[in-house]
Amino acid sequence: MTVESLFKVLANAECGAYAVSIDQTIVFWNDAAERILGYSSQDVVGRRCYEVATGIQGAGLTAECLGGCPFIRYLRTGMVPAPVQLRILNSSGEGKWLTVTPVVASGMLRDGPLLIYLFEDPEAGESGQAEDTVRRALSSSGVGVVGPQPGGTVTQEVASVLSRREIEVLQHVALGWDTPRIANELAISRHTVRNHIRNLRQRLNASTKLEAVLTAMRLGILDRK
Repeated sequence: MTVESLFKVLANAECGAYAVSIDQTIVFWNDAAERILGYSSQDVVGRRCYEVATGIQGAGLTAECLGGCPFIRYLRTGMVPAPVQLRILNSSGEGKWLTVTPVVASGMLRDGPLLIYLFEDPEAGESGQAEDTVRRALSSSGVGVVGPQPGGTVTQEVASVLSRREIEVLQHVALGWDTPRIANELAISRHTVRNHIRNLRQRLNASTKLEAVLTAMRLGILDRK
């Protein structure tokens, strides 16, 4: 799935949704996010997420971000951050408390997985159902998504048995490449790519390719600094 297709799913979402690259740059902002916070995509795309959270005029750091973004820190170590309540300044300068649910989407940009933030307006009585709908829509559209849930336990010793070729395949999976593209790049058959993916998922105790990527990041097999 292309990044354009991913953004199309998010654009149609009834809940607020914005996507952030691993360097904290906002790369997508949907209409529902504009409705809830008052900022248009033209206002925020290309800005750091903490600049928006503190109000565009202030453009400072939130208390959570002062020590480095906790969401990105989790992602870089292969963990999926848990939902959190954040006080975000809207376009009028008023603080609005939102429960923000992070979802990791498989690599859509060259620097790796995207972090998608989903949120609704509790003051309007929104219940979180729209967030569940978005996650199901992403999954049914072929996007690898992982929410805040514990993964299986894997030791470094188990991960160390990955072959050089399996690691190469995993590196390309982390970039969101599909099987035909990986096969063409590595000059191997699609069947061989699928076998490598199956084997590395088993060894990393991962139910999906994205979970395998996150586990590999957590163990230091894939470097996403």
